[in-house]
Amino acid sequence: MKRIFILFLLLTQISYGRVFIKITKNFTEKAEIVILLKKKPDIYWRKFIKTLAQDLEYSGFFTVNEARFIKNLEGEKKKYSTELLLYNLSENGRIKFVIEDILDNKRIFEDIFTPLSNPREFAHLLNDKIVFALTGKPGIASTKILFVSDKDGSHQIYSIDYDGENIRKITNEKYHLAFPRWFSKNSFLFISYKGGWPKIVKYSISTGKKEILLAHPGLNACPSISISTKEIAAVLSKSGNPEIYITDFYGNIKKRLTYYRGIDSSPSFSPDGKNICFVSDRQGSAQIFIMDKDGYRVKRISYISSYSTCPRWSPDGNFIAYIILKRKKFGIAIYEVPTGKTKIVGENLGCEEISWAPDSRHIVYTKSDKFPSTLWIFDIYTKEKRRLTESKYNAFSPSWSYN
Repeated sequence: MKRIFILFLLLTQISYGRVFIKITKNFTEKAEIVILLKKKPDIYWRKFIKTLAQDLEYSGFFTVNEARFIKNLEGEKKKYSTELLLYNLSENGRIKFVIEDILDNKRIFEDIFTPLSNPREFAHLLNDKIVFALTGKPGIASTKILFVSDKDGSHQIYSIDYDGENIRKITNEKYHLAFPRWFSKNSFLFISYKGGWPKIVKYSISTGKKEILLAHPGLNACPSISISTKEIAAVLSKSGNPEIYITDFYGNIKKRLTYYRGIDSSPSFSPDGKNICFVSDRQGSAQIFIMDKDGYRVKRISYISSYSTCPRWSPDGNFIAYIILKRKKFGIAIYEVPTGKTKIVGENLGCEEISWAPDSRHIVYTKSDKFPSTLWIFDIYTKEKRRLTESKYNAFSPSWSYN
């Protein structure tokens, strides 16, 4: 199996070696690309080309120098010396998209599609295929983000596309809701304050059905889901003190992990479900620790700030992002799991809560240093950031969907 994987890597690098090496060497360099679309510039295709150009830019891997409609492909191709050209060809009633590496004079991407009825969704699909093919990283253009907002008065849960489009109110309850966390493509967990104390509830987006998973006396909060092991890590105070527990997907407690008299909170599973990072004040101030899923081999990993909180393990398992306080300003630090090194990737962001994108490159965070609070997207490599929600209402507690 190992030899097959090595062979696959060799074949992959032969296929798109120069571009692959450039944009994945340190993830800060971008490949320049031009989009040439041989289609009638009607409403559908205008929306498509605009969305695709934006998706490629938002991926962090590309700089789109131009995106335009053409009539004569071969004639137009000769005008460009840009690294990459993305264009379309007809293929038995369907549409083939090709990316040509001008410098290497070869095609590095080809795929055939039947256009979707929604031009934005079609552009998202193409973008994600391109990103994965050229970088090996999952695209994020088709993802969504859950968050809490008081847009209509009370705190309810909304979803929004990764590019800020299609904001949608999901819940409409008569009580406050908080901290949504994706559970599956069609469901999420949230904290319900119905009845006066916090409970962890599972919500089906398609049916609106609610199922209480954890409602012990006291605190029921901070759920983290492990898809790999089908377990939930959560903070419960049923013993009189906030402690971290492991439950199954139905809320049945399997094990208590912490026994500290202070605060242990904000657990986050590693992708393989074998380890958990969390916040504890067991050494004085709030800091980030790692333990295995049985509660053993506890190790502190944060040493660069007097206050560290909100750890989140990246989907690829390589990073733990967390919030730090430096010079009375909140920023984001990254702990590199393979090396044990820590670096500050964002200072003075005014951030409060964070969630990783599936590409382990982008983070959505709550910017709470100005009123109202808003959601922002941050690229940990280029340090580019963009606002996701409008500053007309409060938006907080983001959770980025799986792919």
